[in-house]
Amino acid sequence: MKDAKTYVDSLFACYEETADLADFKEELTGNLSDKIAALVGKGLSEDAAFEKAAAELGDISALADAISLKRKQEVISEAYMDIRQYLKPWRVAAYLVCGVLLAAGILTAVMAYASAGYYHNENGAAGFFGVLFAFAPLALAGFTWLGLTQETSMLYPLSKKRAVWYAAGALLLAAGAVLVPLVFFSTESPDRLPASLGVLISFALPAVALIAFLALTEKDRRKPWARRAAEQELQVFSDPITAARFGMFSGAIWIGAAAVFIVAGFLAGFAYSWVAFLFAIAVQLFVQGRMTRK
Repeated sequence: MKDAKTYVDSLFACYEETADLADFKEELTGNLSDKIAALVGKGLSEDAAFEKAAAELGDISALADAISLKRKQEVISEAYMDIRQYLKPWRVAAYLVCGVLLAAGILTAVMAYASAGYYHNENGAAGFFGVLFAFAPLALAGFTWLGLTQETSMLYPLSKKRAVWYAAGALLLAAGAVLVPLVFFSTESPDRLPASLGVLISFALPAVALIAFLALTEKDRRKPWARRAAEQELQVFSDPITAARFGMFSGAIWIGAAAVFIVAGFLAGFAYSWVAFLFAIAVQLFVQGRMTRK
């Protein structure tokens, strides 16, 4: 009796061996073997069962051609990766609208703060965040939706309905982040800190829960070449020593960033100390790049 694997390999002998084709051949071999076993169980001889099962496969050359063409398209897309091919005119216009909305909010907020200082109004900070609240959350939600539904050289686009939920989470999170200082600076009451934290909890917890649920139930949107690149990178961190070193570096970076944030917050103000986290991200990316470089 012929071997199922040998038979399937012979069917694809003239095709380029790719990951997709290998997976398909493995699945086809398993199905063919199961079919032969079932026919043998019904009383057919092994040779007769093999011939019948092989005949029922039909013409699979068209599918093999499709798999080969898909691989060729992947190679072309890898060689000519360009984000511009994914940016349609309406999407560019939407990005510009969100950018203008955010810029207008920031400039208007700065003007409100400057005007308060000119008129000796002590609630300049409240005016700044009050104006920002009217612009920033909506603009950030728009950026979130546009970014997730946009195909890139690395990722396939997310469905528009699912992206709406992400945008809603971003809207809540941004609104809470702006409302906290707004509530804090709007009053001189000794209870303003608990009130600010209450606002943060009311907005942040639902937003984080929603985004966490979406992220944990998300399908892999990476394109094949991006998945292969990630797998190669993970091979570097599969080394326990390298992984431990990277973990220690990361811990040291973020502990240092938290310390700088707290110290700088008391010395120069928390309005500026958050920049320490940007430096921490940059340093961690640099360390990761150095450790994964071949």
